[in-house]
Amino acid sequence: MTATTATYAIREDVPAHVPHALVFDYDVFQPGPPGADIFEELYKLKHRAPPIFWTPYNGGHWYVTDAALAEQVLADQVNFSSQVLLLPREANPPPGQGFAPIHLDPPEHGLYRRIMQMALGRKFVVDALPGIRAFAIDLIEGLKPKGRCDFIAEFGYELPTQVFLSLVNLPEKYAAPLKARVHGLHDVTTDKAPLFVEINEILVPFVRERMADPGDDLVSWLATQEIDGKPVTEERLHSMTTLLLIAGLGTIADSFGCIAGYLADHPDQRAWIRANPDKMNGIVDELLRRFPVTIAGTARLCVGDVQVGDALIKSDDVILPALAMMNFDERAYPDPLAVDFERKIPLNPTFGFGPHRCPGAALTRAQLSILIEEWLNRIPDFRIAPSEAAPPTPGINVSYDRLIFEWPVEPA
Repeated sequence: MTATTATYAIREDVPAHVPHALVFDYDVFQPGPPGADIFEELYKLKHRAPPIFWTPYNGGHWYVTDAALAEQVLADQVNFSSQVLLLPREANPPPGQGFAPIHLDPPEHGLYRRIMQMALGRKFVVDALPGIRAFAIDLIEGLKPKGRCDFIAEFGYELPTQVFLSLVNLPEKYAAPLKARVHGLHDVTTDKAPLFVEINEILVPFVRERMADPGDDLVSWLATQEIDGKPVTEERLHSMTTLLLIAGLGTIADSFGCIAGYLADHPDQRAWIRANPDKMNGIVDELLRRFPVTIAGTARLCVGDVQVGDALIKSDDVILPALAMMNFDERAYPDPLAVDFERKIPLNPTFGFGPHRCPGAALTRAQLSILIEEWLNRIPDFRIAPSEAAPPTPGINVSYDRLIFEWPVEPA
């Protein structure tokens, strides 16, 4: 995934309802100078921009830097629709063709979110843990003798891919083409429309197979559920399966990369983790808070005029309440750029806020816990290869194209 310059049009006119004082020059896909720490730049934005502002980039939209205002928008399903989640609005599926439940508004959203929450609930996660751990160990043990790897390609995508394949029992013939297209969806430079079409075409026969002959996998379970007393339709089952794919293969892998990259540069933190294995829950929550990878995927479409801070948001305006603005809120998290494994995080902002809070949080946390435990147990002393060090790049998510690790290898 690569950064870009002015991929989408800069709006030339400022809407009449936008005060001049609230116009701020900011492109979400260029949060700082090339090579700058993206997360530090997001934190700095909170101090140099108004609490809410309008930017002409990417078609023109509102951006919220104040945590309380971000919470207001994310909690309000009446005035802010989830039809538009990605920036710019052209990057979203056509109206009415989005993914259930994230693109749905009340009352449909709650109905589909309930069964998605059940599908990704504790029982499924607990049942999946032994298999996830075994696969992670196999991957790491296979890499360990080499002394070097591209963490993104050889682990970051491989583990969540295997988890998805296991949960939905996806035949191998579908896996490779889907993986490549999901990676493209998170790249700001790609045209999303053809990718959505291709993913749809690949998954249609798989979904039909599960509806015709359900097994004991997650998609089969979803296929047997009812919404308002009626069976889940093929269209909705397809969209839920697509959402599981995109979140499971893309966003989790991006989180893995940013967190593993941090640990590679901080041997003191690795040592603390190994010395405090009983505090893994807090470790995982703090790392997820500190590295909120989704930076342009929590937008909303205003469907009714509403006041947000000093701004009057008009119907059809797009607004981005970025999760990082809650993660880096100094009122909730003093010294927010510091990684403090003793920090108390009652409700991790990385998983969202309000009715659309991620139902897959437990599965994400479980995978990250296993990654940290098993990697540090087997490869405790690793670093980013100096000759190939490159920062992550901004897109819908913050992500690495490559992340080369190296470590000493014991003589055979």
